Amino acid sequence: MRRAVGACALLLTGALAVTGCSSSAQGGGGAAPEKTGTLVIDQAFTAQSIDPATIFQVTDAITASGLYQTLFTYIDNVADPQPLLAESITANDAATEFTITLRDDATFANGNPVTAADVVFSLNRLKHLAASPAYRMEGITVAEVDERTVQLTTENPAPYIEHTLTAPPLAIVDDEAVRAAGGTDAEDAADADTAGQFFTQPANGAGSGPYALESYDTNAQIVLVKNENYWGEAPAYDRIVIRNVNNAQQQKANIEGGDSQIALDIPGRIAEGMESEALQVQSSSSPEVLYLALSQKEGAATADPDIVEAIKTGIDYEALRTLVGAGAKEATGIIPSMMIGALPEGEGPESDPEAAKQLLADAGKTGTEVTLDYANDYTRLAGIDYNTLAQGLQTQLEAIGLKVTLNPTPTSTSLQRYVDGETEMALWSWPPDTADASDELVFAPGGLIGERVHWPAEAAPATAELAEAARVATGDDREAAFTAWNESMNEEAPFAFLLEPSFFLVASTSVEHVSHDPLAAINLSQID
Repeated sequence: MRRAVGACALLLTGALAVTGCSSSAQGGGGAAPEKTGTLVIDQAFTAQSIDPATIFQVTDAITASGLYQTLFTYIDNVADPQPLLAESITANDAATEFTITLRDDATFANGNPVTAADVVFSLNRLKHLAASPAYRMEGITVAEVDERTVQLTTENPAPYIEHTLTAPPLAIVDDEAVRAAGGTDAEDAADADTAGQFFTQPANGAGSGPYALESYDTNAQIVLVKNENYWGEAPAYDRIVIRNVNNAQQQKANIEGGDSQIALDIPGRIAEGMESEALQVQSSSSPEVLYLALSQKEGAATADPDIVEAIKTGIDYEALRTLVGAGAKEATGIIPSMMIGALPEGEGPESDPEAAKQLLADAGKTGTEVTLDYANDYTRLAGIDYNTLAQGLQTQLEAIGLKVTLNPTPTSTSLQRYVDGETEMALWSWPPDTADASDELVFAPGGLIGERVHWPAEAAPATAELAEAARVATGDDREAAFTAWNESMNEEAPFAFLLEPSFFLVASTSVEHVSHDPLAAINLSQID
């Protein structure tokens, strides 16, 4: 297999319009606003680090899209990777060796050219820091061929490699600047690297994107300013301010009052009535599935197969969909409908609360106590109120005979408990870094998310084998392989796959071009 992609492909990709919502004269009316030099974006923050090698939160990924660049990128809402810092890529027939040629005009904000040495450093640092996103470099080695050429070698076939290379953690940084700040790509980087705080310093110069960092506050706001030395077309704004606004009604008031130009977390039930001469409304299919994680840790009530089956069967998925509102649909599995391997509508988990109630009664497990963890301030997922959703789940599960205690905590606390494997039942979603189904394999037994619920490969060897078969499948075999794994996950996994929400974006009409990307985020470098 050989594939070459020219950088000119970027120029051939049109700006696609995302599905618009119904128009209404109510809310945000008035004349179309004029464009200013500052773009203000309201979002419910999930921010932790803008060191690319440790980025694992949505707000940080959005921020990074203005500061840093990857070898490949998505243009607008099209799930087809296009060259960015790369100029071309070729692969061997086995899809295990990839030769990437870099474009020759890209520079970092500090003026240094982007070279193969920077690529090798960035990807090896990601691997050896061993932070959460390091799994993306598992089984991949990278080597410099010459100043403009790198070679990636994978242990298994990786026909999806260009998708992988769009992920924010694989952004390329200036190795000279990061090394000077204490960074290293050596195998002991997890202990030896001290450059983490360098990335929060204003104008650190380590990125090649159209904007530079002015300030980074994970609780209040993040400010970017124009990179005066940007190698590409000049950015559209002098400043971008991303503000932490957790309340959807406040986001609505801000954008209708002209205090912001983009709102990312207004739910569909509100957004659908906001379109006007002053405001544009867009919606896009979700790249993520909302799910319940059921711990298999010894001693957890959810480690009991009868409890798992009762929960998965006892949930009224249609009622949850109605509770969430506009655009949401029932999940058919862990793979969202936009990806290969997704199951058709109607082939997802079956709801039968009466059967679940009878199962618990027959097993003598009526009244079993279960604790549901969730983030009570988390509204990033399409503006969904987790408090309302958790209460709905509590009502449904208590109706089948379980006794459910809610444990609402702030996102930082709830997420850390989940990451550390301390939750019994947890409500989360997985925001993928790429638009390829391989991104969902973290849910497989023994995978990153599988481990969080104490579900090793030996606990479900058949499902683990199907996951590996999907991972290495190539060509036309990929869809069938991922479908088989998805079906097995529905049967065996200690997860209840609930919903696929729709993401809504409300923007001032002064913003000439903005679009969700395939991951329902926005790319700051593509906003005009």
